Amino acid sequence: MARIIDKIRARRKEHNKSRVDVASADTAPSTSTNSTSTEVATAATATSGTIDSSSWYYSFEFFPPKTEPGLENLLTRIDRMCRRLDPLFISITWGANGSTLSRTLSIAGHAQRFACVDVLLHLSCTGLTREKIASVLNMAKSSGIQNILALRGDPPREKRSWTVGDVSGGECDRAIDLVKLIRELHGDYFCIGVAGHPQHHPSSSKSEEGIDEEMRHLKEKMDAGADFIITQFFYDVDVFVEYVARCRKAGITDAPIIPGIMPIQSYSSLMKMTSFCGVTVPSSVAERLEKIQHDDEAVKKVGCEIATEMCRTLLNKSHDGGVNALTDGFHFYTLNLERSITRILIDLDAADARNVSRSASPTFLIPAVDPQITDSSGPRRERGASISEKVTTTRRLLPWKPSTMENRSKEAVRPINWSNRPHSYVMRTDDWDEHFFANMLQLQFPNGRWGDSTSPAFGDLSEISHFYSFTLGSDEDRRAMLGHCPLSESDVYEVFARYVEGTVPHIPWCETPLQPESFLIQPQLAKLNRYGLLTVNSQPPVDGASSSHPAFGWGGKGGRVYQKAYFECFVSPERANRLTQMVANHPSINMYAINNLGQELRAGVEEGGVTALTWGVFPNREILQPTIFDPDIFAVWAEEAFSLWSSMWLTLYEYDSESYELIERIRDTYYLVALIDNDFSSGENEFVLLDLLLKLGAEAQSH
Repeated sequence: MARIIDKIRARRKEHNKSRVDVASADTAPSTSTNSTSTEVATAATATSGTIDSSSWYYSFEFFPPKTEPGLENLLTRIDRMCRRLDPLFISITWGANGSTLSRTLSIAGHAQRFACVDVLLHLSCTGLTREKIASVLNMAKSSGIQNILALRGDPPREKRSWTVGDVSGGECDRAIDLVKLIRELHGDYFCIGVAGHPQHHPSSSKSEEGIDEEMRHLKEKMDAGADFIITQFFYDVDVFVEYVARCRKAGITDAPIIPGIMPIQSYSSLMKMTSFCGVTVPSSVAERLEKIQHDDEAVKKVGCEIATEMCRTLLNKSHDGGVNALTDGFHFYTLNLERSITRILIDLDAADARNVSRSASPTFLIPAVDPQITDSSGPRRERGASISEKVTTTRRLLPWKPSTMENRSKEAVRPINWSNRPHSYVMRTDDWDEHFFANMLQLQFPNGRWGDSTSPAFGDLSEISHFYSFTLGSDEDRRAMLGHCPLSESDVYEVFARYVEGTVPHIPWCETPLQPESFLIQPQLAKLNRYGLLTVNSQPPVDGASSSHPAFGWGGKGGRVYQKAYFECFVSPERANRLTQMVANHPSINMYAINNLGQELRAGVEEGGVTALTWGVFPNREILQPTIFDPDIFAVWAEEAFSLWSSMWLTLYEYDSESYELIERIRDTYYLVALIDNDFSSGENEFVLLDLLLKLGAEAQSH
């Protein structure tokens, strides 16, 4: 679902249904003294005095930087913010007279394809011909973008500002002409947003007649085919409340009106922006800032508090008068910055601090009888970091973030191997069509791609080398992460351990921080890596956790989710051979191992194909199996995994240096091992596979 208006309507429908269900539950006679489920507890906030964070959404605006390093930093930031904060959509701005056309489309296409977020592309008609506009729309469509913010745009360079009655000078004079042209060329394919000005457009007359005329123009844009409104930023909540009332009175009755929120970054920038845009600063806001105006950090902190208070006030007003009364979402003008937005969303309980601070839970196995956060493993286990007691309803439709590209709209299964390199997986499967992704639902794959990794082939590895040059930074950035001069294997082991602990942000095999479900075994993972079992992928066993569980949940409310324990790690040949002996004593465990020469080791494996690693059971739906392991695909992944020792690590050092020879030796001798424990419901509530690996590591340490 790529159209923003469709997503907003679906959220409203689901939220209204939850409110009705909770209201019905409140009035129904109780038949049990133990009737508090996660789902009811979460939805019940809709009828309590607090605001349910799942009932509203947020989005972010970014602008194209002028420099290449700035562009690379922004792409990384967009990826990170979309992964951690999960906005409903993001918007990418359009430079005056199309000056940023190439960069705008490049950033928008990257975000749509790799950040798995729907993009709202700004498009202004100033100075553009119909032919050029048509070309831009076609490029947007080919990039999977289905949302356009139709604007008149900034005045031509020879004009300092628009005046009353001005037109753009292009073949589309006003935003309404652009709305009409989009509908003429593409029908309902694009969702169209338009701009709203709670304190009037700078070019409009400030008289009562001018205000009425501006509202008529807005209504005409909606009648011409626009779907929703995003407003200019403001700092007086009453201004927005009055603006919504005027819109509704003018006949704009059900279109979403999304308030624009711009966190204050500095006192001087606030004065410049509000003066330029004609936005007033209430005395209550000005007084809080004037006394700290020369302390930028203090201004940012207070600016976050002001934005949080504004959002909370608007949500409470919307809650009191029905979810559609004012707004059920916010559009944040980020100024390409991250910290303030993150702080605001955490303060609003909209973003889970775990996803930002990397805290965790001590859970090892989630039992079917009582799928709560527990640790019954006794004192011999080290505890992970604590997890928030608040149980939040997950938004995840699948264990991995679904693509927003049309050709992947039916994608429902992925191999686990690329869990920590999703960009690479998307790039290497980019030519797979919608028909194949739909057929992947049949997990047997008798003649499908999983049975033959070369028919059709995964994309070539050379296609992704340039992409990751910015994902992991410059050579100097990588040396800082991976080591300026590693001289022993223990130096390499320490890098992997520090990644698990969060002090190294990335390693070549993991473009994202540690997954929340792996936080649960964070201390053990760090120990394994210091033992020399270099983990690049893992998941603990789960037996019937609620689909709303904050760490494991996916697929929506009312279901149960399951997963088998899985580990993937690089190990020395001696340890790989020892593992084959140890696995022989555990009939539930399968082991697959391969080295850089293609030599394989297997244990506990019968000839067979695909193994489901994650599945879910939901009311009125077939069993979903979104994460799998396939030995043939593992071989494809192993080729990529070994290549990363060369392309991302080995090349950092001088040829024939000790560091070069160390990384080369690890690449050429170590095995990549995948381990699966098919017994996901141990009666003793133990993580058998983890114990096995810890035992292996301890053996080697003692010699």
